[in-house]
Amino acid sequence: MTTQTKLGREWISERSVRDGEPGWLQQRRLAAWDRYQQLPVPKYERTRLKESQFEEFAPAVRQVPVEGWEDLPGGIKRLAGDPSGRALVVAHNGSTVFRQRPAGLPDGVILTGLDVAVREHPELVEQYFLRRGEDLDNKVSALSGAMATGGLFIYVPKGVKVSVPLEYVLWIDEPGTAVYDYSLVVAEAGSQLTLVETAASEPGAGRVGRFGVVDVFAGEGARVTCANIQSLAEDAQSLVVRRVVPEARAHVDWVAAEFGAGLSVNEMDSRLDGRGSEVRGLGVFFAGGRQHLDLEVRMIHTGRETASDILVRGVVRDHGRAVYGPYTLIQHDAKESTGFQRGNTLVLNPEARAYSIPQLHVVEDEVQGAGHAATIGKMEPDHLFYLQSRGLAKEQAKRLIVDGFFYPIIDHVPVPAVKERIAAMVERKMAS
Repeated sequence: MTTQTKLGREWISERSVRDGEPGWLQQRRLAAWDRYQQLPVPKYERTRLKESQFEEFAPAVRQVPVEGWEDLPGGIKRLAGDPSGRALVVAHNGSTVFRQRPAGLPDGVILTGLDVAVREHPELVEQYFLRRGEDLDNKVSALSGAMATGGLFIYVPKGVKVSVPLEYVLWIDEPGTAVYDYSLVVAEAGSQLTLVETAASEPGAGRVGRFGVVDVFAGEGARVTCANIQSLAEDAQSLVVRRVVPEARAHVDWVAAEFGAGLSVNEMDSRLDGRGSEVRGLGVFFAGGRQHLDLEVRMIHTGRETASDILVRGVVRDHGRAVYGPYTLIQHDAKESTGFQRGNTLVLNPEARAYSIPQLHVVEDEVQGAGHAATIGKMEPDHLFYLQSRGLAKEQAKRLIVDGFFYPIIDHVPVPAVKERIAAMVERKMAS
């Protein structure tokens, strides 16, 4: 049975000393905690968060690293599948418990837990951890920075191209607790990497929370893909902020697949500052039962010749609620830039609700193009009738229509393994 722990400066300091952290890290944690207390609860259209949703959890108990893959809990092994040949970091209740570096991973590439990186590569972590001003302008990111017990640390040197996906698996199974994971992804100039993050929790384990940050540093000309698959149990809460400020000519793909949690807010913020930088946001979501899923995608253009594209599709059924909030701003002097949004939501039941809230603001006169489109609609009876007239049962026809609805997004996903997992999650949601 987990007992509530009183969080505060004293608790953070004591834990930092106990873990042998350097002084600079303790100071940044305390500054983040002070900022967390000052910041208001984030406000989103159609999604209401309360102060209690930040305070009702106790920190998860630190887990001990395992000797080998077979020593991991069965739920983690079922979730991750066969580990052979994969570049893999596993976190159990926020603690890094397993690392695997496959043969052939280029020299200089670092793939480990953030807690491990603080011990093994403190000089690198110090350069990037809580270094941006934006890191402390959101209550979720400030709390995650102050409390971070784990997360991921990736470093790819200049010009190095990593051909295999770098994977992070987060598993939560301690009821009444929260994990606070802070991930740093550093891609130096001209490098290339793909990150695949999977977050899940033990079904029926009770209420758990996740407060997370993914902070991406994309150097000049780098190409980065960050994909997340969120399949937490429906008694879980997930509040995650993902951020990038790409340098000149860098290209970043966000891929979000939101299927789990009773309440989930996935906020993906991009500030296109580097000249010629590009960011694409791809998203799929499926809300059923009494889930409330919110996918926020923000593209702020400050640099010249920058380009952003947002493409999202989602399905809601039962009493599910889904919010899709794209926001694009092309600021003054972001000349010759482009920003587009497209979002479509399919509603399968009269009780389900979907909200699409697109915002497009163009301050600069000299742009290449900008536009947005959003639709919310029901499944067409004529489509169902046609498929049933060809011998399909009603539920089979519905599944085929949903598969076809998601296909334009799934087809754009640049990671084959992620495509397969998203398709499997869609099938699972339709079967439930």
